[in-house]
Amino acid sequence: MITVDGIDVGYDEIERILSHISFDVADGMFFGIIGPNGSGKTTLIKALSRTLTPQSGAIFLEEKDIASFSYRDLAREVSVVPQETNISFDFTVEDIVMMGRHPYLTRFSSETPADIEIVRHAMELTNTLRFRHRSINEISGGERQRVIIARALAQQPKILLLDEATSHLDISHEMEILSIITSLKGDVTVVAIFHDLNLAAHYCDELILLNEGRIVSIGTPAQVLTRENIRDVYGIDVLIRTNPMTGAPYVIPIVDQPVPAGGNLKIHLICGGGAGTDIMYLLHRKGYRVTTGVLCVNDSDFTTAQELDIPCVSVPPFSQVSPPALGELEKRLSDADAVLVTTMPVGPGNIDNIRILTRYPGDRIIMVEQEEVEKTSGDFTGGEADRIIAALKADGARIAGSYEELLTHLLTMKTKTKQ
Repeated sequence: MITVDGIDVGYDEIERILSHISFDVADGMFFGIIGPNGSGKTTLIKALSRTLTPQSGAIFLEEKDIASFSYRDLAREVSVVPQETNISFDFTVEDIVMMGRHPYLTRFSSETPADIEIVRHAMELTNTLRFRHRSINEISGGERQRVIIARALAQQPKILLLDEATSHLDISHEMEILSIITSLKGDVTVVAIFHDLNLAAHYCDELILLNEGRIVSIGTPAQVLTRENIRDVYGIDVLIRTNPMTGAPYVIPIVDQPVPAGGNLKIHLICGGGAGTDIMYLLHRKGYRVTTGVLCVNDSDFTTAQELDIPCVSVPPFSQVSPPALGELEKRLSDADAVLVTTMPVGPGNIDNIRILTRYPGDRIIMVEQEEVEKTSGDFTGGEADRIIAALKADGARIAGSYEELLTHLLTMKTKTKQ
């Protein structure tokens, strides 16, 4: 286990880069370090490798202070892959990888057959064996980085530190190397810096988020990669989705599209179970006047509406749509220029949200049917919800299969409203 206990780290007595950093990394874990430029990520890796000595606090490997290790003993425990590696001499690739065996060799000893086999295996893992006899200065930057990773693997460390080690690789080789490193989990503890938050979420068991030399959050990718954390640290707005293949969070930056502002068009959104969150963000940023509901106050869409100051017709947790709420909904629908209906779960508790729509002209209704939110849909009313939706479509309700189509429909409706 790695234990970082209250370290402060800087490059001189005045400049402090990291302040009061404490965390643990369990044996065999893939642990990611994320944060914006200048947050202290590389400084932390340097402290873990003893390239920098903390001004205060300590770092322990299996309860032993790393300051007490000899350089040879520490090299048998920890290997490092830096961002950049400058090699002046004209070594062959195989020579470079063999350098990973130096901590195990005495001053005048030569490589053993076992050392040669370990080096060969490391090159096979990193797909560098095919140019083992070439000069390190004759291969590409990406190939060189794979050689440096092979050298680190030949070191057979218990802990592998990666300072953006795949930054020079194309996406296929990047994923190949990260998959190789992931396969070492259990035998090797990996601590890696990531700029790509989605790669960090995919490969890491836990993350630490740094900003201005301090810890903002530590935990699983789902705990750390929240919209609030990313907005506070990186200064951008994002959507957080769940990768359907892995279950890991997936970060999608929100980028304004060059479309006209919403103006005075009034929109009421029928949603629930998180199906309306993205749409609320989109419409809010585009300047549309939005209302929503009826929603239970424990619904994630209700939380989004509160955060964006979107008026919402609400009921208590786990409640059905009440007569007063239904009356308020009717007022919102009557006042709206357009009504959006998301693909959402419909049951006895919220069926009145769509029953009431049969009283309104179909051409004012837009059914938002994106594939990525269909997993949240479901008719739990014995078929009534599906029949209502079909009737609304038959009455002229428009279909939006993407946000672009939704915005196009709204622009058309806006033009009609003005006429």
